[in-house]
Amino acid sequence: MTFIAVLGIIIGMAALIGAVIAVGAILNGFVLTILWGWFIVPTFHLSPLSIPAAIGIAMVTGYLTHQYAPDVEEKERSDGEKILRATLMIVLRPLAVLGIGYVVHLYM
Repeated sequence: MTFIAVLGIIIGMAALIGAVIAVGAILNGFVLTILWGWFIVPTFHLSPLSIPAAIGIAMVTGYLTHQYAPDVEEKERSDGEKILRATLMIVLRPLAVLGIGYVVHLYM
């Protein structure tokens, strides 16, 4: 494999990881705006959030509260499996929270 091919793979992986992180941030911000509108606005009579503000708030709270403790199975997974699992968590977690929030919102 030539140097150019290896460099292309590295750049492609970096772009893919950056895209997944960006999609996750936007999705988290979108979900936060919806949840904010369902629960915070009517309860505390506050203004709705814009998506950019929600992305910022989600990033700050994630930064302050993130905890990572790999389990025993995590150490045995391949790098590809770890990347796939992280990607799925970045996308599926906000959607799961939105789904649960929707059900709770129905009972308000």
